[in-house]
Amino acid sequence: MPEIRIYRELCKGVEECGICREVCPKKLFSPSKSLNRKGYRPPQVTQREACTQCQNCMIYCPDLAIAVEHRKAGKGVKK
Repeated sequence: MPEIRIYRELCKGVEECGICREVCPKKLFSPSKSLNRKGYRPPQVTQREACTQCQNCMIYCPDLAIAVEHRKAGKGVKK
C-alpha cells in the first residue's frame, strides 16, 4: 500500500482547487471534515489500498501539498 501524505497547510482545498480529485484515476480524494489554518478543506484519502501509485495527484498539485511514496507489496520502500 502506498504512503500518501497530504500537507494540509499547503493545500488550497478540494472545493477551491480539486485538481487531485480530477487527476486521480480511482477518485480516492474527498474533502476532509476539518479546515486548515487558511480556511480551506484539504483532501482526505479514501480506500488507500486502491491507489495505483500513478502519482498524478503529486505531479499536478500546484501547491506541492501531496507526496506519494511507492511501496512494493510486503517489501518496504521501492527505490
